[in-house]
Amino acid sequence: MSCDYLVVGSGAAGSVVAARLSEDPDVSVTLLEAGGPDRSPLLRLPGLGFAAANHPRFNWGFRADPVPEMENRELTWLQGRVLGGSSSINGMIYTRGHPREYDIWRQMGCAGWAFQDLLPYFRRSEANERGDGPWHGGAGPVHVRRARPDLPICDAFLGAAAEDGFPVLDDLNTDAGEGFALYDINAGRGRRMSAAAAYLEPAAGRANLLVHTGALALRVFFEGGRASGVEALTGGRQTRIRARRGVVLSAGAIKTPQLLMLSGIGPAGALSSHGIPVIHDAPNVGRNLQNHACYRLQYLCNAPVSASRHLRPHNAVAAALRYALFRTGPLAETYAVAGGYFRTDPALEVPDAQVVLLSALGPARTGGAAFRIRDLLPDRHGFGLTVYQGSPLSRGAVSLRSADPLDQPRIEAGYFSDPRDMAVLLKAVKRMRGMMRRPAMAKYIDRELLPGEAVPDDRSLEADIRRNGATAYHQCGTCAMGPGGDAVVDSGLRVRGVEGLWIADASIIPRIPNAALHAPALMIGEKAAALIGGGEP
Repeated sequence: MSCDYLVVGSGAAGSVVAARLSEDPDVSVTLLEAGGPDRSPLLRLPGLGFAAANHPRFNWGFRADPVPEMENRELTWLQGRVLGGSSSINGMIYTRGHPREYDIWRQMGCAGWAFQDLLPYFRRSEANERGDGPWHGGAGPVHVRRARPDLPICDAFLGAAAEDGFPVLDDLNTDAGEGFALYDINAGRGRRMSAAAAYLEPAAGRANLLVHTGALALRVFFEGGRASGVEALTGGRQTRIRARRGVVLSAGAIKTPQLLMLSGIGPAGALSSHGIPVIHDAPNVGRNLQNHACYRLQYLCNAPVSASRHLRPHNAVAAALRYALFRTGPLAETYAVAGGYFRTDPALEVPDAQVVLLSALGPARTGGAAFRIRDLLPDRHGFGLTVYQGSPLSRGAVSLRSADPLDQPRIEAGYFSDPRDMAVLLKAVKRMRGMMRRPAMAKYIDRELLPGEAVPDDRSLEADIRRNGATAYHQCGTCAMGPGGDAVVDSGLRVRGVEGLWIADASIIPRIPNAALHAPALMIGEKAAALIGGGEP
């Protein structure tokens, strides 16, 4: 088996790279995905997204090491293991973050990665319902529209934000400093717009694009210092797939550094300790791991104003009919429908915190032996607020447990290893608790479930964050680009120390933006395809 370009991983960036490179009929592209196809209704209907994210069949389900600053709890890190990767299981929130976030990348030495350099690639991916304009694209593969939840709790949330002094915006993907709004979501024509749906399906008829699911990449192999292909496990058999022009790793911020290290690119001492021959000593592979630590407030409602109203039998039937006939209604919407960005310090240039409204309570029951959607459904009316520390200073790491590619890598989350992150999250949670007491929301709240009245002060709230805090599954940074020789990739996304090897996924991010990472990952894929295919110098 051979091709010109071999892409490993079909997540947001990998699907983009494979589809864009295969637009040249003279170039052959092979895409490997460890998971299966994306045919399940759970992956296609936006309203079932909460179930897709929790289904073990579509998920790597990584387990991080005990986190010292969070009572030594082992947190699960979700990442899609299915065609489309995490874009097939995420909350469908389409946010970029403030333009200044990317200007900081340029200031860190990443030439060509300031916001004005990247805006064309954001626009290229979009078919935004607002149409073509200075901030959005109107003809790209990914259908993007404003959420239409039609729920009183969402209107009340935005009303409370206004009462608390925040601007209520039409569009969070501009240069607004602070503000709240209904999210843009990557959903169109009643369907989740995963990277597989948006990029791979339209390209399915191309003879020069081969997509292999159930193909687990084991390592990259090299000849004369050049990446020549990948060893993969397909159907229980190990095989080699050669790449004449090069290999693109798009396996995500956990699997990509693992693949590099298994292939001999990483910290020399660690590789040698596992008996892996060193191709290139790259100490920063797996380092600089970043993620959004978060805390989820939960509230019980005194009226049927949340998404739980859709579970009433007559409402569920109506929703199914509406979806079947018109591809609209609750089944066409996501559960993460509104949110905003804000500063915990007025002196800050850009927001350092984010909140997401979840239109229903979390799972009523978990931990069963088998996956059942009904176990995820709330049994009471309520809602949640996920509050993020949007610009964390803490850093973690990904490393090998062994030289066995089937072993999960070791993940050290690093949460709150820098105490300034806790101070920011504490301020953000307090601000949102206060906002929930504004009249627009207070009229619907029966009581606060988490943290609850027993947590009245900063000391007890911090303790509860450490006890019940979570992760946002926005892992990135483990193969960060930069100008120095110690950076894993250069600004052209080429892996240093070897030839013919690129990385295109969230692992190349040098500093995490205060946003969900789906839109940035699509942008990275678009820019990577231009860099690799010769569309950009």
